[in-house]
Amino acid sequence: MRYWRNGGRSFGVLGLGRSGRAAAELILSLSSEAIGLDEAPSAECDACSRVVTGTEPILDMLPSIDGLVISPGIDPASAIPAFAVEIGLPVIGEIELAYRNTNAPVLAVTGSNGKTTTAEWLGHVLRKAGLDAVVAGNTGYPFSSAVLDRADADLFVLEVSSYQLQTVDLFHPVGAAILNITPDHLQRHGGMENYREAKARVFMNMAASDILVLNGDDPGSIPLSGRTSGLELQFSVKRKVFNGACSDGEYVYSVLDGVYERVIRVGDISLPGIHNLSNALAVTCLAGKAGLTPERIAPGLADFPGVVHRIEHIRRLDGVNWVNDSKSTNPESLVAALESFSGGIVLIAGGKAKEVDYSILNTLLAEKVAAIILIGEAADRLKEAWSGSAPVHKEQGMEKAVARAREISVSGNTVLLSPACASFDQYSSFEERGDHFRSLVEALS
Repeated sequence: MRYWRNGGRSFGVLGLGRSGRAAAELILSLSSEAIGLDEAPSAECDACSRVVTGTEPILDMLPSIDGLVISPGIDPASAIPAFAVEIGLPVIGEIELAYRNTNAPVLAVTGSNGKTTTAEWLGHVLRKAGLDAVVAGNTGYPFSSAVLDRADADLFVLEVSSYQLQTVDLFHPVGAAILNITPDHLQRHGGMENYREAKARVFMNMAASDILVLNGDDPGSIPLSGRTSGLELQFSVKRKVFNGACSDGEYVYSVLDGVYERVIRVGDISLPGIHNLSNALAVTCLAGKAGLTPERIAPGLADFPGVVHRIEHIRRLDGVNWVNDSKSTNPESLVAALESFSGGIVLIAGGKAKEVDYSILNTLLAEKVAAIILIGEAADRLKEAWSGSAPVHKEQGMEKAVARAREISVSGNTVLLSPACASFDQYSSFEERGDHFRSLVEALS
């Protein structure tokens, strides 16, 4: 661990996006040199002593540095990290770097869907109960930045992606939740089993005193059951559990060794929908690991306002609700959004498609959706998959999609941006996409 904490070394940081720049700042604070590495010629890094761009120049300079930190967007199997490993250079990710430079305990949240909401909700519950909890990681606030900004925090709540987990080594959360595992990022991972194994790295260093929280209702997570060295908890909205949290539809219960304690009425939970009830159960499990009793957990479950870009209510105009769910980047997240409303949805979807079968949504679309507006690279594919489930309109870009939604929606409808696709065909991130949608909706009159 000291290797990445002692000063006087020279470390390369590969990928100078948000997390890469944060890693460089943390390295600089350790009195070591950070050298920025990026294949894009326009890359910049204020904390770096210099920036090297282009594949060949980076490969040429790797033997001269002491270690390499790679950003989540960099595939560890790609040419530059692979060469670094070949020449014996220590290689870690930004999450690992930050973990090695803090002594505060970590609670981690991963999964295909619901990570951001659950991590932020857990942080809210902990702070409501008086703990100094900092939420970071895949939420957009890099763990390295959090370690620099909040060294005295009681604990860190981390949202961690499968990409980030590929490059951990000593990373050891005292509690971790895997919310669900459904097909996602399969091009990078090479298949469902590799993707599941990447998620499993969140608990690979657990001790007997740690907890792993699994979704007992999720078929993709069940193969991980029985593999942790810690205590396994499960959460379920469908059945009783022996250790973990569950609901009978009226109450949320915290359960330890078969003993049930009421936490909160389901109707008092601030976020609607069965998926949010499931998230609340995961929060309950992890908050218990932080030492909170059910009485201290309940207030934060009752008044959490939700997360930007995740079923975010923007405004009501002429009887029509406008909702931003730009964080929906796969079919499962669209399912969760659709199930949050009773019907009458005017859906805006599309972007860069995932390698999944979108036709599985047809029955739910027919039940919930009054009209579909498609944008982006995936428009033709989605139109073919969803034909017959609801009237379909194709539009060129978000501006025309919002204008069309305004034209065809009537009082009682909900206009829902829930793309079920990545944003990278038209936007740099789902945040940029959601911000654009919000600005257009706020400008309507």
